Amino acid sequence: MRLTLLEILGATGGGQIGGTHVGNVFSTFHTDSREVVHGGVFFALKGAEMDGHDFIPDAIKRGAGLLIVERKMESAPGVGQVLVENAWDALFALAAFTRDKVRPLVVAVTGSNGKTSTKEMVAAALGRRYNVLRTSGNLNTETGVPLTMLSLEPEHTALVLEMGMQRPGDIGRLVELAQPSIGIITNIGIVHIEFFASQDELAASKGELVKGLPESGLAVLNADDKYFEALSGMTPAGIASFGFTAGDYRAENYRAAPEGGSTFSVRGNEVRLGLEGRHQALNALAALAAADFAGVPLEVGAESLSEVAVDHRLQEIKAPAGFVVVDDAYNASPESMLAAFAAMSDRPRGGRLLAVLGEMRELGGLADESHRVVGMHAAKVFDAVCVLDGERARILAEAAGAEIVPNRAEAVLWVRRNAQEGDRVLIKGSHGVRLDEVVKELTR
Repeated sequence: MRLTLLEILGATGGGQIGGTHVGNVFSTFHTDSREVVHGGVFFALKGAEMDGHDFIPDAIKRGAGLLIVERKMESAPGVGQVLVENAWDALFALAAFTRDKVRPLVVAVTGSNGKTSTKEMVAAALGRRYNVLRTSGNLNTETGVPLTMLSLEPEHTALVLEMGMQRPGDIGRLVELAQPSIGIITNIGIVHIEFFASQDELAASKGELVKGLPESGLAVLNADDKYFEALSGMTPAGIASFGFTAGDYRAENYRAAPEGGSTFSVRGNEVRLGLEGRHQALNALAALAAADFAGVPLEVGAESLSEVAVDHRLQEIKAPAGFVVVDDAYNASPESMLAAFAAMSDRPRGGRLLAVLGEMRELGGLADESHRVVGMHAAKVFDAVCVLDGERARILAEAAGAEIVPNRAEAVLWVRRNAQEGDRVLIKGSHGVRLDEVVKELTR
């Protein structure tokens, strides 16, 4: 969004310190000095470990045109400063100002798994009627959501936001900022549970999304999830449910396609997905329910989903040696691990199924049992498994009957020794394990 300095001052309640004229216009906004572009606005945010004010020299070096600061800083000629009481509040206030200026339909997506895929499918379905801005990549945090909102332009008529969470209150604050009229909760798992007293508390925190919806809005909820009733009771909005066994939008006649993806029907409409797995069918149902409420007919929304692709989500890449690498290395939780295993086993197979797995993180007291359960399932699905060594990895490996390798380079060598032409090799682990480097090496 192109905003004048006068608008920035008005929205943030800040005071100007030299540098630029009130009519000057700014169109890019940054919280990381490394991403600043010429003429951009840099917010000096204070975090638990770092203070953005320490990075102002780097922001100026990279061409910042305006600084949002909590104390007067040394600057450079032509670089203005806006002095505010709290830079976080200023970021949120400016994002809210932009939202009110454009007034798009806002759809928010959260859940333990499937947020990004669902967000992409919502954007695709709404795109048949709306000019859509959606969260880029995984910008779903307390900085990513307001920065996405600051990318709104006057021509945008819909905004699709992914909302991530680590601690209680995270979702509520983002909902207050974005003011969605449609909220989707894909499921309630145990990822990030180390930050919560129980799964019930985690569910209540995810439920802050539907709790914050208006009465005229819509909560889209998973009827197959054990927290469906609890979440339904939290919202003043209308409810649309989805699932395989129950729901207003139900997947029927599901089939894994031999060439990848799946087909199923919902309310008599055929849906073809390029994305792998039954879990993606559930995500598609949620997206279709949201789009239906927003005025996109079910049959039109369904047509839009076949071309949706999401990097690093069971993405198949042919390796030079002839085997197929199934890249799901972006992240991992018990639920997403089991969903990936199911997707691998559902598809008609030619060669063998192999897996390179890494540990799952942020599971708190449930970590040992979760790794044991995932390992037991891996043993049933795969012909051979290797596990990258780590704190909980040995539990997973023992349950899976897997070979443990000490590092990513050895994981690559394991695949090259074991995988043959026609085999499919799943690569999956928590983001911090960096199994994406294994994918890159195998497919170069």
